Amino acid sequence: MSHARSSTARDAAKADLKKQLVAFNVRRSITAHILSTLGVPNAADFATSTVQHAVPQVTSRPETPATDHGFSRSTVTDSGHPPTTDLAPVEPLYVSSQRELEDILRQMHPAFEDKETEDNWKIRESNVVKIRRLLAGNALQEHHAVLVAGIKDLLDGILKVVNTLRTTMSTTGCQLVQDLATTLGASLDPMVEILLRGFEKMAAATKHISAQNAMVTVDTVMARVSYHPRLMQHIWLAAQDKNVQPRQFAADWLKTILRKQVSNKAQFEHSGGAETAEKTIKKGLNDANPKVRENMRGTYWLFAQTWPSRAEA
Repeated sequence: MSHARSSTARDAAKADLKKQLVAFNVRRSITAHILSTLGVPNAADFATSTVQHAVPQVTSRPETPATDHGFSRSTVTDSGHPPTTDLAPVEPLYVSSQRELEDILRQMHPAFEDKETEDNWKIRESNVVKIRRLLAGNALQEHHAVLVAGIKDLLDGILKVVNTLRTTMSTTGCQLVQDLATTLGASLDPMVEILLRGFEKMAAATKHISAQNAMVTVDTVMARVSYHPRLMQHIWLAAQDKNVQPRQFAADWLKTILRKQVSNKAQFEHSGGAETAEKTIKKGLNDANPKVRENMRGTYWLFAQTWPSRAEA
């Protein structure tokens, strides 16, 4: 058989397989995965209706154990769009049943117990990557409640990874939290307090990569979860921190909240948000550190667009 005929036969076989998968109503996410593996063009289109919101947009190079870089954040527009980050891509992990998902999550618990050791840190990092893969697969759409509950049970362990002294491992943990914020949105609301408290120490870290990762991750969380006055309290506390980095970051986090609340002005004012924003801005503009003052000036002008009378006070 000639090469041309062989190629034609393979294409015909792939086309027939595609028809069979559709005819037998195979789950769209699994269909997409099978076709993609076989190199069928436009295979991802089959998963559009089920996984397009689960996989974060990625533009960075693939994740490798040697990577020791933080995140970069694009400029947030005044239209209220949330910050975007460059996350290392992961291979989606598909589960065939709720039981399989429960087993995967349950098997992660032992490695997260007690302190980090030479025996468990690699397993912890692998678990975090596996959760990212689950988020990119079909679990979020087909077993949403089980996945969210499982992640909540593992949250303490995830924060141990985030706050490790191993920079690459910590970055992996931050990538997961950003994925959680991006994919879960309001479903992450019950975990926000625990997450923000877990990042307080990291935001004040002397290591630049760790502090930057914390800043971007907290910003992503604040942009994606539902607004609550407690978010403003975290920003106000950061603005008073003894370390410079949290005081700088407070300006960025406040910008994110202000952009989100433009369309909920009355509710934001009623909950005390505008008042807290005003005192946070005043604190930053009078900070002893010039970088903190510079960061807060941009936040002031954003605040003045919506609350001009308060800004002039």
